[in-house]
Amino acid sequence: MTGWFFANLGWATLLMLVVLALRRPFAAAFGAGPAYALWLLPALRLVAPPLPALDLPALLPPQTLILWTGGTAAPLPPDGGPGQWVPLLLAIWALGAAAFLVWQWLAYRRFLTELSLTARSLGAHRGIPLVESAAVRGPLALGLLDRRIVVPADFVSRYSAGEQRLALDHESVHHRRGDIWWNHAGLFILALNWFNPIAWLAFRAFRTDQELACDAAVAAAASPETRHDYARALIKSASRPGLIAACPLNHADQLKRRLKMMKNHRNSPLRLLGGAAAVAILVGAGMTLGAPGLAHPHPEGERTEKSERIIIRSHKSGEAADGAHREHRVHVRRGAGGGVPPECEGAARTDIDEGTDGERTRIVLCSRGDSTPAQRVERLQQARERLTRDSDLSAEQRARVTAALDREIARLRAQ
Repeated sequence: MTGWFFANLGWATLLMLVVLALRRPFAAAFGAGPAYALWLLPALRLVAPPLPALDLPALLPPQTLILWTGGTAAPLPPDGGPGQWVPLLLAIWALGAAAFLVWQWLAYRRFLTELSLTARSLGAHRGIPLVESAAVRGPLALGLLDRRIVVPADFVSRYSAGEQRLALDHESVHHRRGDIWWNHAGLFILALNWFNPIAWLAFRAFRTDQELACDAAVAAAASPETRHDYARALIKSASRPGLIAACPLNHADQLKRRLKMMKNHRNSPLRLLGGAAAVAILVGAGMTLGAPGLAHPHPEGERTEKSERIIIRSHKSGEAADGAHREHRVHVRRGAGGGVPPECEGAARTDIDEGTDGERTRIVLCSRGDSTPAQRVERLQQARERLTRDSDLSAEQRARVTAALDREIARLRAQ
C-alpha cells in the first residue's frame, strides 16, 4: 500500500511538470477553461488504483533473480532491507503534512473570526448570500456548504454598478463550478507534497488557471463594453494572493495576463470541443503511467518464468541435509536426484555440498525456463554480485558460495 501511494506521488509530480509545460500553449489553442481542466491529470493520477497486468506479448521475456538462504530456505531481499530510515522518513512526511493542514485550518479560522467582527449582510446575488466586511480588500467566494460572497466595506462606493455586477458574477461562477471544493482538494494534495517544490509551483499555477477560467466564463456572457467594466473591477481589486481556501478576485500577480485574456477572448464551441477531447486523451494517457509491465505468455497459455534460485543451507557434518551427500569433498550433481528442495521442483539444478568435518554448506543452483548458457552466465554473475554484499552470510560461507558460482559460470562458458 505504501509503495503504491508513493509511486502515485511520483507519477503525479511528473504530470504536474507536464501540465506546467502545456498550460499556456493549451490555453492559447483551446481557451482558459480546458487549460484549467488539465489539472485533473495529476489529481486523478494521485488516487488511481493499481492497474492489472495486461496479458499481451512483451518485447523481452521477463527474468527474475531469487536468492534464498537459511535452514528453511527463507528469501533474502535482493538489495538488503529497508533499514530504520524508512519509518523515520515516513514519520517526518506525515508530521509535515499534518502540520501544514493544521496551519491552514488555523489561518482559515482566524480569517473567519476577523470577518465576523465587521460582517454586515447586503442581501444576495444570484441566490448566494452577500456579506460586507472590512476584513477583505476585494470580493471573494467563501464556504463549502455555507456559501457566501464577501465584499470589502467600500464596495458600493468604490465600484460602479456595472463593475459590482461583474465582480459578483465572477464569484458566483466560482460557487457554481465548485471551485472552492477544488481548492480544498488541491490544498490536501499540496499537504501530501509539502516537501515537493514542484507541487508548490503547480498549486500556484492551478489557482491562476482557475481565475483565468472564471474570467473566461464571465467574458463569454459579456459584451465588449461591459468587459471594460470587468477589467476596471479587476484593477480595483488587485492585491497579493491571500487565503488559499477561498476564491478571491484580487490576484495581482497575474493581472496583466488576465486583462490580455479578457481582450482576446473568443467564444467557439469547436474550440471547446477540441479542448475537451485533448484533455480526455491526456487524462487517459496519464492514468496508464506506472501500469504493470506486459506479460509474455507461454506457448501453452502459461507464463514462462526464467529465474535462478540459489539455496544456501548450513549443517553439521553427520546430519542429513535434505538428502545431500556428506563426503569431505565437493559433490556436483546435475539433473534429477534425491533431496530436491521444493523451490527447485521441475527445474534444472546444480547441487554442491562442501565444507569441513565440523560444518558443511549445501548450495543448490536452480535454473528454471529455457535459457542459453550465456543468459545463465549473466544471471549467475548478477547473483554473485548481490551475494558479495549479503551481510547474513559469514565470510566463510560467502567464499564457498562465490567459489561455487565461479565454477558453474566457468562450466557454462566452456559449453
